[in-house]
Amino acid sequence: MSADPEVLGEVLAAEHAAVYGYGAAAAQLSGINRAAALQALDVHRDRRDQLRRKILDGGGTPVESQAAYQLPRPFTGLATVVDVVAGIERDVALAFGALVAASDGDDRGFAARALQDAAVRESAWRREAARFPGLEDPGLAPEAPTPGPSSPS
Repeated sequence: MSADPEVLGEVLAAEHAAVYGYGAAAAQLSGINRAAALQALDVHRDRRDQLRRKILDGGGTPVESQAAYQLPRPFTGLATVVDVVAGIERDVALAFGALVAASDGDDRGFAARALQDAAVRESAWRREAARFPGLEDPGLAPEAPTPGPSSPS
């Protein structure tokens, strides 16, 4: 394994939160938006599983999903759902950006592709591109669900 195990764990935790967030969001959506959310859910599940395998293959212990997550804000309509899932993608891109910096070889390539995918998905949800995908923007608060009690949708 050519990636920093601690950073791999942080990225895995971000993917756990993304899976939770997209599951909650998909339940609130319909039509093409629901289809896009379910497709994203599948991508994040697959990446979560890949990260778990990388950590296990490297002799580490993967972080587990939390029992419950707190959404950053209640879903009060389409706009808030879209805002939350776009924020999830931004947070995932930031996590993979850290993995790009903390790895090399195949792990760096995996992280760079995942960062690109998250940035494209965020841009699709927001209907505009982030200025620097995968780099911290000090003016934006984290958007992914955080471990804690479940919140009503």
